[in-house]
Amino acid sequence: MKPEVQESQSLGAPALNDASFLQKLTTKFEAITLFLNNALHRVSSIILFLLMFLTLADVVGRYFFNKPITGTYEITSLALALMIFFSLGSAQIKKDHIEIDFLTNKMPVKVQNFLGLLSSLLLTILMALTTWQLYEYTMRVWLGHETSGDLGMPLYIFSGLTIIGAFCFTLTYLLDGLKNLLKLVKKNES
Repeated sequence: MKPEVQESQSLGAPALNDASFLQKLTTKFEAITLFLNNALHRVSSIILFLLMFLTLADVVGRYFFNKPITGTYEITSLALALMIFFSLGSAQIKKDHIEIDFLTNKMPVKVQNFLGLLSSLLLTILMALTTWQLYEYTMRVWLGHETSGDLGMPLYIFSGLTIIGAFCFTLTYLLDGLKNLLKLVKKNES
């Protein structure tokens, strides 16, 4: 009897353990999103490590040799923007952002998943608009040949790099939305 069941499954009946198209899509999308955000987070960590040495060298130069490093404040502020945007997606994946959920925790699980889907989609749209506006800003800065004050570094490079971080952050919200959608459409297997 067991071979007949396996035979009917091989003739086109879906197996019970086969993942749906949405599950497969979400799994592949999650792998890509995790890879991108982890890579950006590593870059952010390297930037932070380099900024520590720059700040140390500036303080030592200022107080012991009366020769501060020119542009330290400028480099620090531009690098901080990169660090923040490069780390946003990683923090979202780890759920490190502040979340006030004392009301939603008391709701049924399906309602929680629906609200999670709704908020993820809204935040995906907002972050997509933010990413687009960062692109528009970068184009204005590039066309205006704007540079930093002391060192004269082109600002479009830094604002352009923040686009990458904002885009990857957008992907994390889209991933959260897909996961909540999967929870909503999943049949109860109790």
